[in-house]
Amino acid sequence: MSRAMERWGPDGVFTASGQAGVVGFARLAITPESVHESMPSRPCGTGALFTAAARLDNRDELCDAFDITGGERGTVPDGELAKRAWLAWGEDAPGRLFGDWSYAAWDPLTRTLFLARDHLGNTGLFYCLRPPLFAFSSDPEALFSLDGVECRVSERHLASYLAIFPLGKPEDTCWEGVFRLLPASCLKAGPRGLEARRYWDMGDIPTEEGRRDDDCVAGFLERYREAVTVRLRSRRPVGASLSAGLDSSSVTALAAQALEGEGRTLKAFTSVPLHEASRLAPGTLANEWPLASAVARRYGNIDHTAVDASGVSPLQGIERAVALNRAPQHAAANEYWIMALHDAAREQGLGVMLTGQLGNGGVSWSGGQGRIFWLFAEGRWGEGLDALARWKERTGSSWVGALAGQLIRPWLRPSFKRLQSRLRGAPRPWSEYAPIRPDFASRMGLEQAMEEARHDPTFSALPHPREQRRLTLMRNGVMAGPIWHVTGAAFGMDVRDPTADARLLRYCLGLPGCQDTFGGGERMVIRRAVEGLVPPEVQWNTVRGRQGVDVALRLLCFPGEMENVLARLERNGQTAAYLDLPRMRGAWRALQDRITPYTAWQASTLLLRGIMCGCFIEQAGRTG
Repeated sequence: MSRAMERWGPDGVFTASGQAGVVGFARLAITPESVHESMPSRPCGTGALFTAAARLDNRDELCDAFDITGGERGTVPDGELAKRAWLAWGEDAPGRLFGDWSYAAWDPLTRTLFLARDHLGNTGLFYCLRPPLFAFSSDPEALFSLDGVECRVSERHLASYLAIFPLGKPEDTCWEGVFRLLPASCLKAGPRGLEARRYWDMGDIPTEEGRRDDDCVAGFLERYREAVTVRLRSRRPVGASLSAGLDSSSVTALAAQALEGEGRTLKAFTSVPLHEASRLAPGTLANEWPLASAVARRYGNIDHTAVDASGVSPLQGIERAVALNRAPQHAAANEYWIMALHDAAREQGLGVMLTGQLGNGGVSWSGGQGRIFWLFAEGRWGEGLDALARWKERTGSSWVGALAGQLIRPWLRPSFKRLQSRLRGAPRPWSEYAPIRPDFASRMGLEQAMEEARHDPTFSALPHPREQRRLTLMRNGVMAGPIWHVTGAAFGMDVRDPTADARLLRYCLGLPGCQDTFGGGERMVIRRAVEGLVPPEVQWNTVRGRQGVDVALRLLCFPGEMENVLARLERNGQTAAYLDLPRMRGAWRALQDRITPYTAWQASTLLLRGIMCGCFIEQAGRTG
């Protein structure tokens, strides 16, 4: 396992053994205190074992609790603080730790191993049970190094990935019998088996009514600024992934302000297209550089880099992402620029990369798609009419336009999407975007499972805004955290997300909904808060950016590479058993014949998603 974790520990991999087993720690020393980290630990001299991968945001609070004086604090690493929290508070410790962290603690008195991970941070922790063996690791690769742990692909997970529909449980992974510890969760393994529980639930946060509008915004900005500032602790340069969106723009602006006070520079990286592709994604922002650079120019200490990813083809990006994560990723069409951006960051010696991944569900929550429609659907006509009037006034629409856009369109859109799919000849609604072989879908009971779950395979029906927000946060938290954990390790840096700060999210989720839609707008808490922090054209921009919008044009520049990959997948009996390869090849031919918004969309969804899944199956076949 230590050898398998070597890429995670450029500053050393260490182990400690006890009567019950072994724990390990791979060190990547990014924070000033991390050079003093001495994990794993044998606390108390009782045979206990403890190991942690931790970057804690509430260090001062914890140091106060453990009577660590100011002179000592600079040499007390975060893992040591996590250990003291476990010794002091036992199973209640996870709820009192904030940041990106996971830990494991063996108690010889009760013969239990206790695993826990952060609220919603960039962390991954995987485990498997093969009695009498229980094993855990930040990377599944380490689990497969053990005798008796099979590297066997989960067919159920493959079907879930291809159809974008959850057939299993949230803790399932693409490997049979290997599970992930979910955010805000802990797990005990001992004589009574496995016992999992959540120590924090977003649904339990009450709404705080009665606060003045200005106080809501001021309180938000105070917490947001703190969430960014505590994530700047680094011995090496700090950077940010900067798009034209409110989340990354505000993170970048707040980080630049904080670093400027210390005389430090912030390195910002923006993905830019190689080809003019606005016609392929009408109604979106095809090139985010102009707005991103407007943010960078506002601060004299931002060193801004455009990343055109000319050295990484879309298929190379997919191959690299699968090799790093040992799993197929959701955003197959974005992997080339993600790899290129982190290549550029590594070349400049970055220790920290800031993102705004979780922003859409938290700091920049829109209020929810179809919010006005749902007010009427729930019989809240007074609120609905008031919200409709405010939206009409803000957008300058007529009453006819307001009624059509906010009530009639959400009602009719699912039926229209299904009809559109049938006219295009898709045998099932999901077959337009899901490269799953029909007999495999049938064998896995996909259609029946969708019907039982009342799933809309066109993704056009709008869930209730509360459900939309919960799904947005949980999907990002469950999927994105482990991905960024692995990506950071692969590129020798920490990827940190201030918008995933649990204390900030608790505040955002407690705000009355009227704050998000203040004055008939959307994302109004963050728009009001960033007044003066970002340029007005960024603050009030309502056109969503599309990084990777020219991916279809990039694919056409490498026809030989695409032909080789498709031919390779067609020759492989394992990939052919799961993928609808004729449909994938048809999407490729359609793109070559005529590039339109639809053929470009199918290329970036059906085609590239299928290729990513195929590459994963190939790699899994070579290793297990």
